[in-house]
Amino acid sequence: MKQISRLTFVLAFGLLALGGTSLAEAQARDFGVSRGRATFRSVASLETINGVSNSLTGSISLNPANLAATRGTLTVPISSIRTGIDLRDEHLRGSDWLDAAAHPNATFEITGVEGATSMTANQEAQFTLIGRFTLHGQTKNVLARVRARWDGSGGIRGRATFSIQLSDYNVTINRLVQEKVSNTIAITIDVRAAA
Repeated sequence: MKQISRLTFVLAFGLLALGGTSLAEAQARDFGVSRGRATFRSVASLETINGVSNSLTGSISLNPANLAATRGTLTVPISSIRTGIDLRDEHLRGSDWLDAAAHPNATFEITGVEGATSMTANQEAQFTLIGRFTLHGQTKNVLARVRARWDGSGGIRGRATFSIQLSDYNVTINRLVQEKVSNTIAITIDVRAAA
């Protein structure tokens, strides 16, 4: 009789331990951006402009078993954006364009997820991030297409893509450069984050 009780105790303890592991994995974790990059692309009739910032920072609260609860904020300093031409970068940061002095950051606030409910360890997940993008002092709702991978423990890698209209953010394209700068800007965010 004591052997059966001991076996029952061992099995019960083992199940509780496994249940505890599953429960721990199902809880939201905070992931800090360890490496982040934001790029933008403007395709106009006379010129294509590519810009990049390797200074993206932020954090994401994510529960792989409940993606709908995902929240977070990603930030890019306007002063960190480079296009390959110093004078153009200076104009980009100036008061006639993105006005880095008055509005130093572009931010993407994650408010939810659509298109997937969970992530499986070491498998790519595709879903849509729901969020608010702030640029030039204006905030608009955006949807970003995402491809991401969770390593099953403390790491996430992902790429988000979305487009904005500069006019939605009160950025006016001077008539002299309308054929060189598009109103539509494609943005890509690449993130590696660790718990």
